[in-house]
Amino acid sequence: MSADQRPETGDSAVALDARQPERAIVAGRRYSVAYDDYQMGAEQNSGASSFLKYVGLFIKHRILVAAICAGAVLCGFVVTFLMPRIYTATTTIQIDREAAKVVRIQDALVEKTDDPQFYTTQYELLKSHALAERVVSSLALADKKSFVDLEVSLLGRVLRGLSERRDEEPDNVRRRRMAVEAVLKGLTVQPIPMSRIVKVSFSDKNPALAQQISAGLADNFVAMTLDRRYSASAYARSFLEEKLEQVKVKLEDSEKQVVAYAQREGIVNVDDKLSIAGANLKSLNDSLGVAMAQRIKEEQLWAQAQSGSGLGLPQVLDDKSIQKARERRTELMADYQDKLGVMKPDFPEMRQLRAQIAEYDRQIKEHVEFIRQAIKARYEAARDQEASFIKRIESLKADALDLRDRSIQYNILQREVDTNRSLYDGLLQQYKEVGVTGAIGTNNVSVIDKAERPKTPSSPRLLLNLSLAIAFGLIASVATIAVREFLDDTFKVPEEMEEALGLTVLGVIPLAPRDDEKARDPSYSVASEVIDNPLSSMAEAYRSLRTSLQFSTATGAPKTLLVTSSRPGEGKSTTSICIAANFAQLGMQVLLIDADMRKPSLHDVLSVDNSIGLANVLTGALDASAAVTENLIYGVTFMSSGPVPSNPAELLAGPRFASLLALAREKFDIVVIDGPPVVGLADAPLLGSMVDGAIFVVDSMRTRRRVVRAAVKRLDFARTRILGGLLNKFDATNVGHSYGYAYGDAYGPGQPYGGEYFGYGAKGQKDRAISSAMEQ
Repeated sequence: MSADQRPETGDSAVALDARQPERAIVAGRRYSVAYDDYQMGAEQNSGASSFLKYVGLFIKHRILVAAICAGAVLCGFVVTFLMPRIYTATTTIQIDREAAKVVRIQDALVEKTDDPQFYTTQYELLKSHALAERVVSSLALADKKSFVDLEVSLLGRVLRGLSERRDEEPDNVRRRRMAVEAVLKGLTVQPIPMSRIVKVSFSDKNPALAQQISAGLADNFVAMTLDRRYSASAYARSFLEEKLEQVKVKLEDSEKQVVAYAQREGIVNVDDKLSIAGANLKSLNDSLGVAMAQRIKEEQLWAQAQSGSGLGLPQVLDDKSIQKARERRTELMADYQDKLGVMKPDFPEMRQLRAQIAEYDRQIKEHVEFIRQAIKARYEAARDQEASFIKRIESLKADALDLRDRSIQYNILQREVDTNRSLYDGLLQQYKEVGVTGAIGTNNVSVIDKAERPKTPSSPRLLLNLSLAIAFGLIASVATIAVREFLDDTFKVPEEMEEALGLTVLGVIPLAPRDDEKARDPSYSVASEVIDNPLSSMAEAYRSLRTSLQFSTATGAPKTLLVTSSRPGEGKSTTSICIAANFAQLGMQVLLIDADMRKPSLHDVLSVDNSIGLANVLTGALDASAAVTENLIYGVTFMSSGPVPSNPAELLAGPRFASLLALAREKFDIVVIDGPPVVGLADAPLLGSMVDGAIFVVDSMRTRRRVVRAAVKRLDFARTRILGGLLNKFDATNVGHSYGYAYGDAYGPGQPYGGEYFGYGAKGQKDRAISSAMEQ
C-alpha cells in the first residue's frame, strides 16, 4: 500500500498532530454536552441491553442449548415409548347438599344451607381408605392377580423389603392391602367448577378393569353415603333412648319428692300456682272490696238522710205511695185555697180540709222516717260486713304467710320437676324426629354417567412428554449456562472489563480468523496480517486503537507509551508492533523498544538480530544510536532487548533508562515500549512510573479477573498512568447476539472503517461521545 493510499499520512498527519491542543480545548468545552447525551442514551438503552445480554448468552451457548434440548427430546421419546399404556375410565356423579336445617334466630325461623366445607368433605370421602376397601370387597380385587401382582422396579422391591415388618402378614391380608393401595393410586377425583358434578376416574393397564373400578367407586360411594346416614340415625336413636330412660327415672323421683313433701307439710294447691289459703284470701279480698264499696255508698245515703227532711232522698222520690199522698195533699191544698176565698177558715168544711191535709202530712213524714231508718239499717249492716271481712282477711294472711314459709322447699322441688319434665319432653320430641328422618330412604348422591370402556390410552401422551422434555431441557440449559458463566471469570465483553477494573476500553481486537493455509506458514503472525493487509478487520481494529490513543490525553497521544499485560501470551508484543506501525502510517517518527528483557519476542516477529539492544545500552556497552534498526516498518525505529541480563529490574531502575527516554522524547514523536508482564515481576511497575501513559492488554479468552485486578493494582501503586485497556482476542461469535451482529457489520467485507465499534464499551461509549465532540 503506497503512502498516497493511506488514510492519514505525510503532511496531513503532521497537521493533525499540530491541531491536537486546539481540539483538546474544544473537547473540554463540549464535554458536558457530550456526557449528557451519553447519559440519556444509556438510560434509554438499559432495558434493551439487559434483554440483549440474555439473548446473547443463549446465542453464545446455542450449540450447548441445542444439544441439551435435543437430548431431552430424545429422552422424552424413549421414555414415552417405554412407558406402559394406561387406560382411564370416568364416571360422572352429582353430589347435592344435605337437607336444609331450620334453626331459630331471635324468634325467627331461618333455613340454613350454607356449609363451605361440605363439598371438600365429599371429595375427601371419595379418596378415603374406607371407600377403597368397599370397592376391593365388592369387586373381589384382592383375588385378581393381574391387579394385585403389579410389576415393581428393583428400587421399589428394595424399599418394600426395608419397610416390611418382621412379623410376616398373611397372604390374604397382604393382597387386600395391596389392592386398596392400587385403587387409591389409580383414583382421580375431578370436581367441575361452578357445579355439583364430580368426575371419578380410574386408570389401569386393563381398560375393562378400569371401567369396573370407576363404576364401582361411584356405586359404593352412593351406598356408603346411605350407610353413614342410617348409622348416624341408629346411633342417635340409641343415644336418645338411653338419655330418655335416665331423664324419666329422674322425673319420677322428683315428682315423688314433691308429693311427699306436700303431704307432710299439708300443702294443697288449687292449681299449679295457687294454694287453698291463697285462693281463699284472694276471694275474701275481692268480697272486701265489694263490701267496702257498698258501705261507702250506704254511708253516703245515710249522711244525706240525716242532713235534711229526707224528702230529697232518691228512695223517697221513687216511692209511689209517697208520690200519691203528695199528689192528694196538693189537690186538697188547691181546693182549700179556692174555698178560702168564699169560706172562712173556721167553717167546718174548711176545717175538714185542713184535717185531711194534716193527715197526709203525717203519713208522708212517717213514711219518710221509715225510709230513713231503712237506710240506716243498710248502712250499719254494710259496715258490720266490712269489719267481718277485714277480720277474716287478717286471719287468712297469717295462714298464707305460714304456708309461704313452708312452700320454699316445695317450690324448689317443683322447679326440679318442671325442669325434668321439659328435658324429657324435648328428648322425646327429638327421638320421634330421628325416627322419622331415619325412615327416609333418599340420598343426596346420584350417578349421572356410568363409566364406559376406554378405547384409547390416556397415558403416555407424546406431546405432553415432549413439551416437558423441552421445558426441562431449557431449564437445564439455563442452569448449565449460569454455572459456566459463573465459573468463567474471564472478560468476555468490554463492559465487564470496565465494570471490574474501572478502565476505559480503548480498543477491542478480534480473534484472528483460522486459516489452514496461513497457519501452515511459519512467517505468518497477527502483526504481519495488520502490516501487509491494511484493509483487513484486524488492521481496522488497531487503527481504532490508534484513534483512541490520539484522544486519550488533552495533548493527544502520549510521547512515551508502555504496553503491558498481567501474564505472558496475552498479545502485548503484537499490540506494540501494530501501534507503532499505525502511528508510523501517519508519518510520525516512532521508536519501538522491546523492554521485556526476560523473555523478548519482538525480534522474532520482526526478524531482527537480537545480539545487541536495550541491555547493552543500559549497561553502557553501546550508544543508543548503535543499538537500533531504522526504517523497519513504515519508518519505525526498533530497539531490541539485547542479550538477557541477570538483573533486568536494576537496569531499568537505573539512570540510563531515564536518560534514554528523555533523548527519545526529543528525537521521536512517540516511543512505544513493549514491557514485561506485571504479575510476579518488578519490571512493569518500574517502566510504568517513567512513561507518560500505559495501555493494559487483556486476553479475553483465558485471563482471570483476579489476576488482572492484581496487576492493575500494582500499576496503580507504582503511580502508572493507565490510559485504558485493550481487550484482545475478542471472539464476537462467542459472547452473544449484539456483539456478533456488530462484528459482522463492522468487520465484514467492504466495511474498512467500521471497527471503531470495538473501541468502546459502556464507559468507552462516553469517551466516544467526547471524542466525537473533539473531532468537531
